Amino acid sequence: MKSLKPVLLLAVILTVLCMTAGCFGNYGKIRMASGDYNATIEELKENWENYDVLYAGLSTNSPSAIMFGPRADGKRLMGKKWMPVTDQAVLDEIVGWLKSYVNFPPVLYQILSPENVFFGYIYTSPTEQIVIKQIDPETLELENIPLPPIDYGPGTGRM
Repeated sequence: MKSLKPVLLLAVILTVLCMTAGCFGNYGKIRMASGDYNATIEELKENWENYDVLYAGLSTNSPSAIMFGPRADGKRLMGKKWMPVTDQAVLDEIVGWLKSYVNFPPVLYQILSPENVFFGYIYTSPTEQIVIKQIDPETLELENIPLPPIDYGPGTGRM
């Protein structure tokens, strides 16, 4: 009986590892914008008509993130509760508000599939957690980022 315990423990550990490895396989990732996909937020704003643009947050004057998915590549970025941006003035307003979060300055990231295929850009504070799920090989879905960063003062951290 005692010799079966290590074997059973090993079997349980291997089963858990196999199950969690399957869960991690279909989640996308973000990386700093660089290399072939190095861009700036100003370049994206100038060429915004070439992108499907969506924002997350409470409203256009309280955004938490904005994403840009190239229209010409056949790939699709979608988001739960993300709203489309269809006007240059609205885009300028959203980016202006994101830049105004001086304690949590936004950063431009690449959005990548699990296989490191480029899908687009997201401009948000690095304190935000971004969950990206692959729906199919040509579609990624970003979870909602509902609140902009908030500074509660010294020593209290983020909520």
